[in-house]
Amino acid sequence: MTDSTSLPVEIQRYLAATADPLPDDTPIERLRFVALDCETTGTDATKDAIISMGAIAVIDGEIRLEEEFEALLKIRHNTSSVVVHGITAEEAARKGVYVEEALTRFLDYLGNAVIVGHHIGFDVEVIQRACLRNFGIELNNRWIDTMELTLHLDDVGAIEAMRRSVGGTASPFQDFSLDGLCRRFRIAPHDRHTAAGDAFITAQIFLKLLRLAQRHDRTTLGALAERWVDPRDTEEAGGGSQK
Repeated sequence: MTDSTSLPVEIQRYLAATADPLPDDTPIERLRFVALDCETTGTDATKDAIISMGAIAVIDGEIRLEEEFEALLKIRHNTSSVVVHGITAEEAARKGVYVEEALTRFLDYLGNAVIVGHHIGFDVEVIQRACLRNFGIELNNRWIDTMELTLHLDDVGAIEAMRRSVGGTASPFQDFSLDGLCRRFRIAPHDRHTAAGDAFITAQIFLKLLRLAQRHDRTTLGALAERWVDPRDTEEAGGGSQK
């Protein structure tokens, strides 16, 4: 077990802030959300590294532009992911910081906020592994996946009702990607595939989803963070047990 007194003071502050997990019944209005995105060297959280991190706070239904975070990290070599995010190893070596510094700054910024992101489970796992590797600590924050929240709201007809309320004539919504949500909510995807850009886009989408969630009685942290289970999986599991 890591002796917390030997850790940087910023990490000690983070551990103190997250010592008591936020309960499920915490009302939305009492929460600080942080929309987060990481660009990485690949899609395998067990071995790929963080290249850049971008985050921005959402408090009281507003995006706080003054509360943003961005970091470029040093990486050892290029991978095919450079085609997506455009960050070369040379640029990262010249402008980036070491992972320990980036994590120290990020965790101090994050505090006890609720992490928000699209398919955020991957980002959380990558950061969690980096925290364990560099400081021997856990990433203790609760998190909300905007993809899963969208699917919950779609299940109760909230997305379709919104389309009809604005006079939409398109076919029922099926594209749950970040780009698809941008189109659905009429959000301009500026700086797409950059960590800071995707974090800001996600924050805008999250605000739209948050308003829909409140109209459908999802007004607590537990309701927003509920994992989504594909009903087809449940049906197949039930069918299989009857054979």
